[in-house]
Amino acid sequence: MRFQEECDLPGDLWLIVAASGQLMQLPPAESFVKRVEWDDDLPVAWRPHDDAGSPVRCRPGRRFGRPAVCGISTLAIFEHVDGGESEEEIADQFDLTVQDVRWAVAYETSRAAPLAA
Repeated sequence: MRFQEECDLPGDLWLIVAASGQLMQLPPAESFVKRVEWDDDLPVAWRPHDDAGSPVRCRPGRRFGRPAVCGISTLAIFEHVDGGESEEEIADQFDLTVQDVRWAVAYETSRAAPLAA
């Protein structure tokens, strides 16, 4: 709260507000925190998709924080699909489920969509 005020951050960019003397997270901050995986009080991973079923994770200590599914880069999975391999072949090759492969492809496709526009 103090940082937001000291930086003269516009109100529409605030993540925390005071209401009746209590600090409250605003929806963007709350959404982010719900996607973080914690180990004690330390963040260890972040799920970029709002669906809790997504296996895509960004882990700062692995792959330099790049998105991955079960330790396999989502981009590598996407490149295999783009190269013509079937979802089943990729799943077998990387010891994933077909659903894991689909999540990785969906993630990479959604990242590329704004760039294609």
